[in-house]
Amino acid sequence: MKEIILTIDGKQCSGVAGETILEVAQKNEVTIPTMCYLKGLTPIGACRMCVVEVEKNPKLLTSCTTPAQDGMVVHTTTEKLFNYRKQVLELLFAGRNHFCMYCSQSGDCELQRHAIEHGMDSVRYPYLYADFSNDATHPEIQLDHNRCILCLRCIRVCAEKVGAHTLDLQKRGWNATVVADLGKKLGESDTCVSCGACAQVCPTGTITLREFAYRGKRSQCDDAVESVCPLCSVGCRFKAYVRTGSITRVEGLGTEEPDGGQLCHKGRWWLPQSTERDRVTVPMIRDGAGYREASWDEALSFVAAKFKPAYERGKAGALLSSLCTDEELSLFSGLFRSGLKMEKVDTFDGDVLRGFIKGLDPFRVQGVRPFTAAHHILDSDCIVTVCADPQEEAPVVASYVRVAVLRDGAKLLNISCGEDPFKGITDVHVTMPGKAIRPEFLNALAQTIASLHLSESDTGTAREALEPYRESLAQCATIAGTDPKVVEEIAACLIQAKKPVFVLGGCAAKNPDTVTAAVNVAIASRAFFDDGLGVVPLVTSGNSLGAANTVCASESWLGKEDLEFLYVFSTGLIPEDETTLASIFRTRFVVVQTPYVVHPLVNMADVLLPAPAWYERSGHYCTIEGERRRLNVIVPPKGEVRGLSTVLDDLAKDLGISIERPAVPPCEAVFASRVAPSAAQMVLK
Repeated sequence: MKEIILTIDGKQCSGVAGETILEVAQKNEVTIPTMCYLKGLTPIGACRMCVVEVEKNPKLLTSCTTPAQDGMVVHTTTEKLFNYRKQVLELLFAGRNHFCMYCSQSGDCELQRHAIEHGMDSVRYPYLYADFSNDATHPEIQLDHNRCILCLRCIRVCAEKVGAHTLDLQKRGWNATVVADLGKKLGESDTCVSCGACAQVCPTGTITLREFAYRGKRSQCDDAVESVCPLCSVGCRFKAYVRTGSITRVEGLGTEEPDGGQLCHKGRWWLPQSTERDRVTVPMIRDGAGYREASWDEALSFVAAKFKPAYERGKAGALLSSLCTDEELSLFSGLFRSGLKMEKVDTFDGDVLRGFIKGLDPFRVQGVRPFTAAHHILDSDCIVTVCADPQEEAPVVASYVRVAVLRDGAKLLNISCGEDPFKGITDVHVTMPGKAIRPEFLNALAQTIASLHLSESDTGTAREALEPYRESLAQCATIAGTDPKVVEEIAACLIQAKKPVFVLGGCAAKNPDTVTAAVNVAIASRAFFDDGLGVVPLVTSGNSLGAANTVCASESWLGKEDLEFLYVFSTGLIPEDETTLASIFRTRFVVVQTPYVVHPLVNMADVLLPAPAWYERSGHYCTIEGERRRLNVIVPPKGEVRGLSTVLDDLAKDLGISIERPAVPPCEAVFASRVAPSAAQMVLK
């Protein structure tokens, strides 16, 4: 990119051709006030707060939309600009009911802050606004039209980052209001995914999250700590605001990130709410129908005494959460696998992880990383969802899909055994009979696509190229139990695609052969990215990949036989399934270590041990974004809560062993790749 030099307020500022004046100014630490502008969103120049003077130009120009040119001389702090911006602010205040003393966002409002900075102590214009409604129909989000300045940030983030396109404007001028679904109340919307991104980007008190409106304003908080959401495989980065030792709210980091700074409904609400749940604060030992408090030494000695005879008879197991950090999983692996040589060690989501591990392993042994970062969906021109429901499994991945389809025109193909997860925007939907996708169908489709070689000089259409393969495509359709024309449409999309991506849901992992077959289709379709094959497996939690590499069992053992001892570590954030709970219930002696009083799990415990909550822990996660992301302590543990390292070290001493800590972090092996993705070969059984 060609470098350009601007003079802004007498300072030499460097930028590159194509950047706006505002972007160059921000890169060079020159402050220009903005209101409707937000980095990562399309600039629209609506509020006119960012106007600047450019020498040899008679007009005031909006810096957020004006391209920077080499040699420009720009002024941002003249008296003329100050008075102009103050006048803009007065007009905004006169346009709606902005009486700060009645607003929950007072002290946390960008409009108010700009007014103070510009010395605005009165408004010269009459208040001619009409009364606007307060939309309180949504159970979690409130939309007060009286506070709106029509900056359109909410509309743009909903469309450009969330991909829901829920919000838009109705009417014109002073009477314009933000509405959902072309005229509905927000609570009546069919498209809103309740992610709260609109509230996070709102510069005033227009859109607020009901639960957090009065917990504490950002300006009143004692600290703001960056961390990682553990609830799904994307591992979104967020900032947690802390006030008097309590988390008041969590927000995505920034709209310039691939995820758009959004959090899904799980991260936005579940994480702060979990700080108010009942905690397990001291070790407890069952005493009849209840529990009695115990010291750590007594509790761990009791656990060790019960463990030894069960272990010697091969009747002991450990069940762990994949929401643990790399460091925690390494401790568990060092104790149970390396120290005690136990085979019965697994995670709650072990069946899903095993399905993906076994299905992806034939490609891993080729030296290829068998998946790609989830945000590459945004770069794809053809997205194939296989047994996936991203809105439930990983909502931010669903946002990537919607944005790629609706903004960039990517094709969307869905192959599943149930309903279409993206109704209304899917180009081709195939529903398999029964409850599972047949790998034979995917393998046959892969072989057919691999046989199609459209050269760049070929002037024929994809349909014409399929002509010699209609018989094999018809066979694919017969296997799938669907119309041959539908299979032809899938094949036509895939042979034309330049950067296809395949999203594999947890349901696909029920049969590892289905996972392998789906990757075969990806290879045949030339789904290659710099970091690996164009496959996004929707593993369960923020560190499922780390768990797969440390504590996940090679074969399922839970429920195969009744155990005498079971050590259960739960983060308390994801409910346990009924099958797992039934197996725990049948175990003779159960130790449960968890931060929260999680029912019915704690009811099954013979010994109950406290554990740090997600916001009291630190470590790293292996996410499907292809990064090793850092989880930071937001609020330190209180009371008798000990770190996992201390607890397991003490337990190991009582058992007479030592914990072996690995020299290499688990993630390093997960993301290893020795050859280019394009060298991958299909594996046909």
